[in-house]
Amino acid sequence: MPHKGGSVLKDKFDFRVFFFIGPAIIFLILIIIYPLFMVLPCSFQEYSAQSHSFFFVGLKQYQRLFSDSLFWLSIKTTFIFTIITIILHLVVAWVIALLLNAEWPSVRARNFFRGALILPYIFSPPAAALLWGILYHPLGLLSYLSRQLLHTRIGFLSDPKVAMFSVLLVNAWNCYPLYMILLLGGLQSILKSMYDAAKVDGANRLQLFLHITLPQMSSLIMTIIIIDFITTFIHFDLVWIMTKGGPLRSTYLISFFLYEKGLLPYKFGYASALSVIIALFISVFLFIYVVSYFKRWEIQP
Repeated sequence: MPHKGGSVLKDKFDFRVFFFIGPAIIFLILIIIYPLFMVLPCSFQEYSAQSHSFFFVGLKQYQRLFSDSLFWLSIKTTFIFTIITIILHLVVAWVIALLLNAEWPSVRARNFFRGALILPYIFSPPAAALLWGILYHPLGLLSYLSRQLLHTRIGFLSDPKVAMFSVLLVNAWNCYPLYMILLLGGLQSILKSMYDAAKVDGANRLQLFLHITLPQMSSLIMTIIIIDFITTFIHFDLVWIMTKGGPLRSTYLISFFLYEKGLLPYKFGYASALSVIIALFISVFLFIYVVSYFKRWEIQP
């Protein structure tokens, strides 16, 4: 017979939980939800510097935005930067996570590399940009090696054909440890008995990877992709410090367009319209992810 006190405590809601989740909810409302609802009406208005007030202009901001060729160039560059960044992060983090999860002759050596490979993440993006900017400098180490080994001078940040690859390399180096840790944690959560049972049935390493590792890690991989997409699509600091969108707009991201055309000249209505478009791009990607997730697991939302 169940204890009456237990049933009462089970049915009674404990308001003490708000002391734990309350600060996070308040932060979410003030920093994300409130600005998100405010930016939509601002996108239909124009800011007057003389009267320090907004006045309604309708769809004028969106018409200006869609007729700007620089906007479409920034969209193209941002998608290229985002897609290649996600691929690089997944490939590098996945390979290293698999190697660190394997059996090593020495546990100390494995633990050493686990710690050493996290080091790039301790650098903030601006610090990583400054560090690699020194290496990419015409008198820097990488330029010296290119002259000695390839007998040519590579403009890592001055050549439009090379600049995008240069900033992608730095971004991948700086951020892969986060996804490496997530993937390594996912690999270690897979039950070893599943591999042992498959080995008894005669499965080789490739079959173990395709039929056990990948299916067990698919949800985590999709989560990493969505996180990486959101953070990369609005990326600003690292690329801005290294190239400021140049040379010849070859690394010009949508965040640079927002800063230069909206925030810098105090065109808040124009910046709000662009922010709404960026939010729509991210929302569409999230919607596709959620729908594919429900279809995969055959869950009715």
